[in-house]
Amino acid sequence: MNDSTQDENGSCDVPMDPAERHFKKAWQLRRAKKLDEAITEFEASLTYQPDHPATHFNLGLVADQIGQGVKAVRHAEKARDLFLQKNDPSKQATAQRLLNKLYRKYPELAPGAS
Repeated sequence: MNDSTQDENGSCDVPMDPAERHFKKAWQLRRAKKLDEAITEFEASLTYQPDHPATHFNLGLVADQIGQGVKAVRHAEKARDLFLQKNDPSKQATAQRLLNKLYRKYPELAPGAS
């Protein structure tokens, strides 16, 4: 997700890869606190790159911010698992910390909960 092309102003910061384009737009929307729109863009990014762990992680964060616990946990778990597959223990640990926080916030979603 690194190729870029020029926009109408000649700037070279418009990514050609649609997954990255949606991810960057989602990131900007998240920073602007437009969380519903950010979720839509993160989900669009996943249609192009469904196994991108950072997208799942950020989608989990944003879903939690708007109270979508099930979605938050599902994407945080996916991020943790993908970081494990990519052998990235630091990011896997970060995803696990997010999951631990989500399990405390939504105990009914924790493994083994009834």
